[in-house]
Amino acid sequence: KSPWKMRPIECCAGTFMNNLSCWLDYWFQKLKHLIPSYIKDSSALIQQLHSLGNLPPNARLGTGDAISMYTNIDTDHAIAVITTWLCHLANQHLLPSNPIKFPTNAVIAAMTLVIKNNIFEFGDLYKLQNSGTAIGTSPTLST
Repeated sequence: KSPWKMRPIECCAGTFMNNLSCWLDYWFQKLKHLIPSYIKDSSALIQQLHSLGNLPPNARLGTGDAISMYTNIDTDHAIAVITTWLCHLANQHLLPSNPIKFPTNAVIAAMTLVIKNNIFEFGDLYKLQNSGTAIGTSPTLST
């Protein structure tokens, strides 16, 4: 492509934030099935398409791709929306509770901490990412 577009990919392996991110990802993975638009893989997509039966001859299948999705996420908005969603799930008793009760408050606190404190090193500078979300942490807001 011309011109090249650069975006940082921060590696937090071996840090406290990496451990917290992995813990957070563990709990977020348990919620995927609660997202109506979640499709596990291409086989699941094909199965869903086959289940539609015969479609009109003018039916079309479209695809899309997000450009710079991670760097354009409004983190304050994302945290608010995910917090609201988690509280809704908790109020409806839809969060996993077997074998361990879903730690809603801890997940919200950890999510906020991970998203708001992405500090990375570039040369001899330390930077705090203040917009978008990190590419390179276990949980991503796109999950």
